[in-house]
Order: sequence, then C-alpha cells, then structure tokens
Amino acid sequence: MASSDTHGAVRVDPGNEGALAAWDGPDGAYWARYADHFDRSVTPHTEALMGAAAIATGERVLDVGCGSGQTTRRAAQAATGGSAVGIDLSREMLAVARSRAIAEGLTNVEFVQGDAQVHPFEPGAFDVVISRTGAMFFADPVAAFGNIGRGMADGGRLALLVWQGAERNEWIASFLGAVAAGRDLPTPPPGAPGPFS
Repeated sequence: MASSDTHGAVRVDPGNEGALAAWDGPDGAYWARYADHFDRSVTPHTEALMGAAAIATGERVLDVGCGSGQTTRRAAQAATGGSAVGIDLSREMLAVARSRAIAEGLTNVEFVQGDAQVHPFEPGAFDVVISRTGAMFFADPVAAFGNIGRGMADGGRLALLVWQGAERNEWIASFLGAVAAGRDLPTPPPGAPGPFS
C-alpha cells in the first residue's frame, strides 16, 4: 500500500517515507548543490554503466534514482530516436536535471518525482532500465524490482551500478577500523537500505 506525506503528492511505500524525507529534504538539497562534484567523482563508473547498458537509438530508457540526471541525459543522447525517463525522490535534484536537459537541448527526456517501488509504470514501457547507485535505497527490493520489471518490455535489459560488499571495500574497512578503535561497531540488519545492501 502506498501513501503520501507532507512532501505533496509523492506516492511512496510506507517503508520509504524516511528516504523521501531525506532525499526530498536536506540530503537531496546537498547533492543538488554539489551535483558537478558528485558526477565527476564517479565518472569511470558511469562510463562502465553506460557501456553495460548499451543503449541504442530508438530505445526507451528508465533511470531509477536518477538524482541530478547525468545518466538520464546520457541515456537520452544515446536513444536519439527513443526516450529517457528519470525517476527520483528529490525535487531539488530533479530541478537540476531538468535545467541541464533544457540547456543541452534534449527533447526526448522527462524527469518524474516518485518512488520506483510503487510508481505506476506503464506495462512494457521500457527497453532498458539503468541505475547508478540508486537501487540500494528500497525498503523492499523484491517489490521494487517486481514493479520496475512490470514496466519493462519483453527482453528488456537491466544495468545497475552498485557497491561491492563492505568486506570488498578497503577504504570502508580502514575507516571503520579507525572509528572502532578495537570495539565492535553495530552493523545494519541484513537487507537494510544502504550502500552495501
């Protein structure tokens, strides 16, 4: 069951209300303000994602958790005869995305504020679904990917850029080791939304 809250008509799964408050609030505002910095910091990974997605002219693309829209705009540029739709919870990040799409002269791109876990995607509407670190925030990944899957055409493709497990990230192990100072730190429950979900 979906609900809406003080953020307007944004329909979210009740488990994602905290994410809406953060991303359509201070977290989203921060990421929108520093969009260029964040986009530059993941450039090599973005290239790998776009290569894996192999978007062709005429394809219809959905970008889940599109943020400030860099990957959605890249998808629209690749799918010149098709279209790209970016969905995200953050109004401020979507405003950056729309502004940049206009500045780039893109006419085959759209940005939607919504929760991909419950958004009423048109069945079979997308040939390709991409997400650059946006698929880690769902309260119920099974429900979310089921909903996204219903929006995909038969034979559609999914390309996700995700974090490796925490144990495979040397920098997080070093950071946590320094913070722990020999103590055991609490860990999120398995399956909880976050970078290592």
